[in-house]
Amino acid sequence: MSRASHPPRTAQGAASRERLLQAAIELIAERGYAATSVEAVCRHADIVKTALYWHFGNKEGLLTAALDRVAGDWIEEITRGISATSDPAERLERAIDGLRKIVEERPELMRLLVAVAYERTGVSPEQRAALAAIFERAETAIVAAIADAIGGEAPGLERAAHLIIGLLVAASLRRAIDPEVELGPIFEDMRYTVAVFLTRRLRVNVAPDASSS
Repeated sequence: MSRASHPPRTAQGAASRERLLQAAIELIAERGYAATSVEAVCRHADIVKTALYWHFGNKEGLLTAALDRVAGDWIEEITRGISATSDPAERLERAIDGLRKIVEERPELMRLLVAVAYERTGVSPEQRAALAAIFERAETAIVAAIADAIGGEAPGLERAAHLIIGLLVAASLRRAIDPEVELGPIFEDMRYTVAVFLTRRLRVNVAPDASSS
């Protein structure tokens, strides 16, 4: 069981903590949790091992902090665009644009979540619960965007959010396989698929964009 991590006491401490955290996110996303050693994280961050133990307690504490950071960045990206406009339809568009931005600019975020989800050793039940909570938070944010876009709550919005998350994971996988893949058409298809889903399953007035057909 990990002990509570220490808060950084100085600006230098905060900087070293941030470097360790970013190194952990990058390496776990690339190698998986079990294959990422404390030594590798410290080498990547160019920080001594004692600093990692000071900030995070142990490797498990480091993963917990990495998941917290990824969750915060992911949810912030989804909700940032939503709060920037009062137009309901544009809110949904901005939510999907936020998802695209994650895949394009911060691919390590989705890779880390997928890597931990498929990890078969080393990840504790508590961390798996934290991972499930991250996806639930993302789905809640997407449901809110859809509800605004259609003018209120409707049965089955969670299923639409599940669909969007699944398409996001698929887009992230495509980018991992082929870094040069053009994501524009993929996310246009996502918009179209979500519109069709809402129209046919929820019987609401959300027509597919003609330019996507």
